[in-house]
Order: sequence, then C-alpha cells, then structure tokens
Amino acid sequence: MRKLSRFAWLVIAVQIFFVVIMIAIYSGGDSCVAEESIEGLVAEMICDTADELIALMLFMTALFFWAMSNLVLGIVAVRRRKKKDSSSVS
Repeated sequence: MRKLSRFAWLVIAVQIFFVVIMIAIYSGGDSCVAEESIEGLVAEMICDTADELIALMLFMTALFFWAMSNLVLGIVAVRRRKKKDSSSVS
C-alpha cells in the first residue's frame, strides 16, 4: 500500500474539519423555552424561526468556505503535480 503524502493528510483533515462543523451547526439549535401563555407560544415560534434562519446562514457560510477551500486545495494539487511532472522529465 502506498503511503499518503502530507498534502493528502492535509486534504483529509480539512474535509473532516468541515464535516464536524456542518454536523455541529445542524445539531446546535433548541435554545428556546416555551411558556404556557399565548405570548409565550408566539415568542417561542419567533425564537425557533430565528434559530432556524441563523443555523441556515451559518450552514450556507460553512458550505461556501468548504467549497472555496476545496477549490484552493485542488489548484494547489494541480500545481504540485505539474511541478513533479516537469522536474521528472528533465
């Protein structure tokens, strides 16, 4: 079995990091407390909606940064491969 390079371990670590962040965002809600009155129910509904919107924005932001980091890692991988190919030909 071939050994993985440091760059491959970096890519794996970045992927694991973002998966953990996405799971934490997805499961991090439920901070609203319910009261038995009508005002409490309305406040709880507003709180739940706000929590869902904030979680959605955080999730989309993390997804954007995940995509950008994958793009950067892909460009670095292609550049590394080109350097290895050009140095082995000479």
